[in-house]
Amino acid sequence: MATCQQCHTEWTWKETFRAVIHFKHYNVCPYCGSKQYPTRRTRNNLAVIPSIVAVFWLPMLAFGFPLSIIVPFELAMAVASIGILPFFYHVTDRNEPMW
Repeated sequence: MATCQQCHTEWTWKETFRAVIHFKHYNVCPYCGSKQYPTRRTRNNLAVIPSIVAVFWLPMLAFGFPLSIIVPFELAMAVASIGILPFFYHVTDRNEPMW
């Protein structure tokens, strides 16, 4: 979970989830009000983790799985990947470049 770098308070899952789904350049700490930026590693993780769901789609199609199995599996994987994103979300008090 995200931990504010100013007040060192750990955000709850719900607060971190809101920060993840808003896709802002920075977030405001719900406890002290300071600007908190996602870390470089967090931005990379937020790009890679949801794409893992798509990786399972292609092999299942290639091996001839019926859509009645693929669609529920993909929906469950999408919900699970969205649910775990807050655990990979970390913040810093300064904006880091991507490189």
